[in-house]
Amino acid sequence: MAKGTAFAAGESGKHEAELYVMGETKAVLTFGGKSVECALNEISRSERIGNLPLQLRFPDGELFIPNNEAELPYFIQAKKRGWLTRLESSKTAILSSIAGALLFMVAFFYIGLPGISTGITQVLPEEIPMAVGEHVMSQLDERMFTASELDAERQQALNERFDALVEMLPPMPVKPKLVLRNWKQGPNAFALSDGTVVLLDPLVNLAESDAQLESVILHELGHVYHQHVMIGLVRSTLISVSVAMITGESTGVIDLMTGLGVLAATAGYSRADEEESDQFAAKYLSTIYGDASAQAEMFTLLGEAHQASGMSQWLSSHPDTQGRIEAANTYQTE
Repeated sequence: MAKGTAFAAGESGKHEAELYVMGETKAVLTFGGKSVECALNEISRSERIGNLPLQLRFPDGELFIPNNEAELPYFIQAKKRGWLTRLESSKTAILSSIAGALLFMVAFFYIGLPGISTGITQVLPEEIPMAVGEHVMSQLDERMFTASELDAERQQALNERFDALVEMLPPMPVKPKLVLRNWKQGPNAFALSDGTVVLLDPLVNLAESDAQLESVILHELGHVYHQHVMIGLVRSTLISVSVAMITGESTGVIDLMTGLGVLAATAGYSRADEEESDQFAAKYLSTIYGDASAQAEMFTLLGEAHQASGMSQWLSSHPDTQGRIEAANTYQTE
């Protein structure tokens, strides 16, 4: 005989109850002045879940919960806890699982997601980076930039030198092109996913030599060569699309990537991307001029402009300026 609590079918009130097992074929449940009989094989038994008590359900809906499961015959008792149940009840296992999940998320973000983004970028149809770049440029022209105020002769010379630099470089994933614009917010330059390199008038005017300006152009061409722009957009889009799927909100992928592209163009790249583009520029500056000192000189000019007016946007989006100056000065000896 086992004592416990019983619930009548369709009722929430609980009763003190007793369960009697007759041999291995019959069970009798008594509670509230009545008895319920049935064959043992008609009683359903709850599965073992954590520390929840065993529940015995009778065919007409009555429920019995024993006070002490050990009072029941062994063939009625719930099965022993399996390894999964033991894990569910183990604080060490729970904490270890949480730590493992966090490590997995960190590894996915820093290793998996960049790898996936790079792989996707390499197989994307060329129409996508072209469309995104065109949309981003149109948005920047509409909201931020005005036509370049450099004289026609200077613009022509810059375009010719840009084309000459591209000819010296390895094949690009997209054909680069130079766009000149004016912006009152200070020196800046950036690349878009379609290969467009944008130079703003304040940065052109800041450079004291062609080599210094070419160091910036080559840096931006490094972003084009390594597809930093598109990889960053794909990575951001993957995150945004995942959130959209979870929340039920959706939008056009091109429109989404365009918005992210405007943000990326004004916010800069990751430190690793910047270092890779710095090395790209230093390599080809050294090939052309014998060293990368012009790159260090340009960093210095941008730093001085930033300190004087706080308007050097290109430098403010590129961290650790002194370290980059030192790297450029030492590249010629590597």
